[in-house]
Formats: sequence, structure tokens, C-alpha cells
Amino acid sequence: MNPRRYYLVVVAFVLGDLLRVGSEVCAQESATLSLKQAVERAVAGNPDLRRERVAIAAARAAEMSAAGNFDVRLDGAFGISRQLVPPSTCPPLCQDGDIGKTTSATLSLGVARNLESGGSLRLGGQASRESYDFPTDAGTISGGAGTIYGSGLALTFSHPLLRGLGSDATLAQLHKARVQTDMALLQRQMRACNVIRDVIVAYWELAYATQNLAIVRSALELAQEQLHTTQAMIAVGRLADADAASVERAIAQRMEDVALGEQLLFFRSLDVQRLLGATAGASLAAADQPSNVASTFDESAEVSRAIEVNPQLRALRLGRKLSEIDIATARNTLRPRLDFVGSVGPVGWKMSLDNALKQTAKLGDLAWSAGLTFELPVQNRSARGQAQVAEEGLNLATINAEDFTLQLRDLVLRAARSARIASRRSEFGRREVEFAKQNLDAERARFHAGRATNNDVLLRQQELKDAETRLLRATIDQSESEVALAAATADVLDQFGVVLGP
Repeated sequence: MNPRRYYLVVVAFVLGDLLRVGSEVCAQESATLSLKQAVERAVAGNPDLRRERVAIAAARAAEMSAAGNFDVRLDGAFGISRQLVPPSTCPPLCQDGDIGKTTSATLSLGVARNLESGGSLRLGGQASRESYDFPTDAGTISGGAGTIYGSGLALTFSHPLLRGLGSDATLAQLHKARVQTDMALLQRQMRACNVIRDVIVAYWELAYATQNLAIVRSALELAQEQLHTTQAMIAVGRLADADAASVERAIAQRMEDVALGEQLLFFRSLDVQRLLGATAGASLAAADQPSNVASTFDESAEVSRAIEVNPQLRALRLGRKLSEIDIATARNTLRPRLDFVGSVGPVGWKMSLDNALKQTAKLGDLAWSAGLTFELPVQNRSARGQAQVAEEGLNLATINAEDFTLQLRDLVLRAARSARIASRRSEFGRREVEFAKQNLDAERARFHAGRATNNDVLLRQQELKDAETRLLRATIDQSESEVALAAATADVLDQFGVVLGP
């Protein structure tokens, strides 16, 4: 056999074995993944969404803590004390040098609650026991010992009359906590939209890598078929041995394309697995392919809808509400402090505890008190500074909302226009692929008729590969633009049935 022909046969077998082994390895290592499966796994395991769940739980805990400022409180105290009384204070006079003693025990219980209007209310009861022991002279009646019991019931009310008056001041922290919970829910919704968008985009890039690998393998198979045809024509003397060189070069180049395609598929698999919150494992392959439905969007309507429903923009608007609460609170602190404190309740004092309690229960002997406290910081710089900080915070929140509105409009317009252009590219690409296939068939026919060379056939094969790649890229770009638009309007969650929960 001619050495050149033997070499060509060996090269053909080697290349065929390499392609077969590579295909078997990829088939063993690659696991197919559908788009629905990718979305479901991302909702369950994506780290960003898990962090948002923690943020919502923390916001709700902060809301509960703020509401706890108005919980009913039970309080109580118990104490015992012993006092030594100088002789000069004994009734009427103790023996010179002797010291009197008094022992007191007090128990108090009460229930209290802060009021949403700014004040506080407490109902409390108290019982006490006092025993005294004063030394006496032998033969005199001065001094002596005894015990007296006391009891009382008091209703205490305190309330601001200027600073701190009203629910706007007292409920400010609770209102802010509730707004922050709403913001956390909106942030989670926006994060979910972005995560699902990123997962879908990564999936379509995986689909591109999957299909691109199929295209370059198909191009390699076409080149191998051309080599077999060339070898057959060399064997019958229609072509020279040198005519196979261009085909061998094309096969080597396309095997390189296959290797790069396998690498691209592996990298895109890593991207998808990272978004799913999964550890890197076997290389993935996309089971689904994007549709070729033409995109038709009303750009102005999409912009208006995105501005209305976009979760991030709604969260920024709630940020303005936080600043408005801060302004109202700061303005309240500019007022002078004028507080009222009053207390009223029956008391009893008897030589036995039950009689003291009965006297208190009759509500006959009332003890009461009332008073005002006033405070006015002369310069009041702290309150004025807080008010100014709150006002600037509102200005900043307004600017942020306006700026994001412009960014959102730009994003929607770009996504809608990109989807429309990609749809047209897909339409043109399908025609290009059809024409490329016809040109390849015609060039093959000319080659068999001896009117074309291997280079001509390989050029048409490359044109077909390029046309298929451009069509694939246009289809992927259209799908990615559409999902970006759906994420901006939060429709992507409904489209894939994503339920975030409470």
C-alpha cells in the first residue's frame, strides 16, 4: 500500500476513536437538567434567597420587639429593714443611753402598661408591717413595744403634654419596624426575581454550550465524512494524496473546537451549580431549548408597568416613608417637655393586717398626688440636628427612588429592544442556515463531479457551522432579554410558579 494512503487510513481511525471515546466520556459525565428543575433547586438552595429568609425573620423579630413596648407588665417588690432610733426620739423619752428599734417589712404588687398616646398607667397594691421596741425604766411607763399594719391601693397615671404626646411619637419605632418588614419582603421578592433571572440566563448559556458542542461535533463529523470521501476518491485515482491534507487540517481544527466546546460546557455547568447552591459535580447538559416565538412588546406599556410593580422601586418608596417617620419624630423632640404625673388610692392603717385591708377596701381614706414637670433645652441643638438629619434622609431617599426609576426605564427599554432585535436575528438566521445547507449540498455535488475542491466543501461546511452558531446565539439572546424584562416587572415568578411564602 502507498505509505501516504496508509497514513491517511491510520489518521482516520485514530480520529474516529478519539471522537467516539470523547463522546462516551461526556455522555457518562454529563447529567441533563431541565429549566424547571433548575428554578426549583434555586428556590430551595440559592444562598442569596436563604439570606433573604433570614433577613425577613430578623425584621419580624424587630417588629415584635417594638410592639413589646406596649406589653402589660407585672411588677413586685419585697423588703425588710431595721432602724435604730436615738433615745431623744423615743416616746416620750427612753432611758438615757438606750436605743429604740423599729423593724419594717413591705410587699408591693402592681400591673402597668405604656399607652400608645405617650403616657403610662399603673395599678398597684402595697402591704406593710412595722414593729417598734423602745426600752423603759423600771417603775416607769415610758417606752414600750407594738406593731402596726398598713395597706394601700394606688392608680398612677403619667402623660406628656408637649414632647412625646401622641401616637406618632410613641408608635414611631413600631411603624418603622413594620415598614422595614415590608421592605424586607419586597427585597426578597426582588432578590428572587434577580436570582431566577440569573438562573435562567445561566441555564440558557448552558443550553448554548450544549448546542454549540453539538454543532462543532456535527461539523467534525462532516469533515470526517469528507475525509472518507476523499480517501475513496484517492483510492480510485480521482484525487492525489495531497488533496487530503486540507481535510486533515480541518479535522484537527474542529477537534480543537470540540475540546473548547466541552470546556465551555463544563464552565457553564459550574455557573449553574453555583446559583443552585450545589457543590460542583458532574458536568450538566441542558435538556430544554429556548423557543423561537417572535417577541412583541409595547415598550411604553412595559416601562409604565415596571415602574408600578417593580419590588425594588416599591422598597425605595417605602424608604421615603421611613424618613417621613423620622422627620415626625424629630419634630416632636423640638417641643419642650411638660409631663403630668398623678396618683390616687385608698390607704389603711390598723393594728392587724385584716383590719388594715378592710379599711383600704372601704375606699374611705384616699391619698392622692398630682404634679407637673417641665424642661426646655435653651439651644436645643441635639433635637434640631436630628430633625435636619431626618430631612436630608428624606431628600436622599427621594433622589435614590428617582434615580432607580431612570435605571429601570433604561433596563426595560434595552431588554425589550434587545428581544425584538434578537427575534429578527433568529428569523434571518433560520434562512441563513437553510441556504447554507443548500450551498453545502450543491458544493458536494460539484465535488463529486470534479468541479470543486476539498477547500470549497470545507468552506461551505464552515459557513453552515457559523450560520447555526449565529442562529443559536440569536435564540439565546432573545430568551435572555425576555427573562430580563420579566424580572423587571416581577412576572418571572408567576411564569415559573415560584411561591415565596409568608
